[in-house]
Amino acid sequence: MLDEYSSRIISLTSEEPLNAVDLSNALGIPIAACYRRIRALKEAGILKEEGRVVSIGGKLVATYRSSIESAELMLQDGRLKVAINASGQKSSNEMVLAEEQPTMLHWTPKPAKEDEKSGSE
Repeated sequence: MLDEYSSRIISLTSEEPLNAVDLSNALGIPIAACYRRIRALKEAGILKEEGRVVSIGGKLVATYRSSIESAELMLQDGRLKVAINASGQKSSNEMVLAEEQPTMLHWTPKPAKEDEKSGSE
């Protein structure tokens, strides 16, 4: 569910409530793509509608704010677990890393430097 734009929506709306047009402009994506992400984030309980403001065109538009209070990432027994506390409710998802598509998770440990290797011998 979370892609680069959804993550940025969460980040931007954690600072202040924003409407879809402001988010679309800040992200540089079409308004329809922005609304799809807003809808998905709202359904997941990660984003909430905070109020309404008058747009430049004189219409009332919704403003959105991130409802994430905290997030915790855990790796245990080859499983990646993400626990999100949003609006006082906890949710959690797990995935087996070996089953995850390589495009979703990119992590490569850095090789030890030569001086670190010799210092540990």
